[in-house]
Amino acid sequence: MIRSIVFIDPPAFYTTVEGLVAPALRGRPVAVAPAGADRAVLLAVSPEARAAGLTRETPVHRARKICPDLVLLPPNPTLYARASRALTHILRSYAPTIEPRGYGHAFLDLTGTGRLFGPAVDVAERIRREVRHRLGLPLSIGVATNKLVSETAAAVIKDAILAGRASSLLDIPRGQEAVFLAPHPVIFLPNVPVKIRTRLDEYRLELIGEVAAVPEHQLCIVFGRHGSTLSTSARGIDQRPVLPPEVRQEFLASHTLTTDTNDLGVIHPLLRRLSERIGGRLRHRRLVARRLHVQCVYADHTTAARTVSLRIGNLDVELWDAARRALTQANVKRIAIREIRLTAYHFLEADVQLDLWDQPPRAPSGGRDVPREAGLQSAIDRITRRWGGRGVRVGVGSGGGTPTLRGSF
Repeated sequence: MIRSIVFIDPPAFYTTVEGLVAPALRGRPVAVAPAGADRAVLLAVSPEARAAGLTRETPVHRARKICPDLVLLPPNPTLYARASRALTHILRSYAPTIEPRGYGHAFLDLTGTGRLFGPAVDVAERIRREVRHRLGLPLSIGVATNKLVSETAAAVIKDAILAGRASSLLDIPRGQEAVFLAPHPVIFLPNVPVKIRTRLDEYRLELIGEVAAVPEHQLCIVFGRHGSTLSTSARGIDQRPVLPPEVRQEFLASHTLTTDTNDLGVIHPLLRRLSERIGGRLRHRRLVARRLHVQCVYADHTTAARTVSLRIGNLDVELWDAARRALTQANVKRIAIREIRLTAYHFLEADVQLDLWDQPPRAPSGGRDVPREAGLQSAIDRITRRWGGRGVRVGVGSGGGTPTLRGSF
């Protein structure tokens, strides 16, 4: 099934909302910045302030010199949250799955809703009109087959709106992702780390199409493990799922010990149970996580944490092994542990092997039969669903330290 992903991006959201509650601000150069701090930087600027030469992160003292009639407002999170909730309320009428991205921004997954709502581009246009009519908010909207391209399309539209060019929606048909991205500056490519952009500037790769034209192996030589992802992203390839907050919350598992301890004979089995809980949820959702974050809370209420990369399988045994490695690296105190928390993140759909800007370590050579292990995990899941956790016992392989799964019938 062809995916239909929409990204909603209200241009100048903060200053626009401020203008809705205070009409006297409309048409004037307005910026949002921390109150009474000349060393601070602007957090948001209105189109009028942008036309005067101001941008986000312009220092306040410099902004006052550039634009003497600038209206500076302190941040108002309560107002922005209220406006964001009103916008989300409208979006829920059209999209079964919504992933918020800060105030007013959101990904919508309209895959499979064509018979109910019509083409995604028509739904996006109806959303734009309704939000404008009911809330007074302009929207820049990108429609594409994945999150990366839809977000880039919305950024291009927003740039046109803020520059005074009438536009509101951009639909990128399937198969045209690379063609659309090619003529745009790399700055429009979302989530590119600053160090990667700096290196691209050094090599005078200014356009996304110029990056896409460089062979992947050459990008890997220059950018290391980021090179492969840079190449695929420049070609518009991205299979990250749209996940609402309530789904993300499923991939946090924690346990508070009845007795504070550093006994690995107690902690390692606990890690196994938490890993199995997360692994089962991932497989149920048909997702793959590329990172596992382990945090331990000590008896004196201090914390320590470590994040490790995951291989592509997300088998319980791999999650458990990663959790033990992370705990070993994080637990540098002699104080007893009171609570352990595991969080999986950086999700992809289960049948995709691409991550965004970070590749997991390759599985070590040595004859590992990954499909066979995945089949074993599937069998164990079926046993567990029928017989409960007692149907499976976990042992340690003869190599020492590598956990293995053994069925018990």
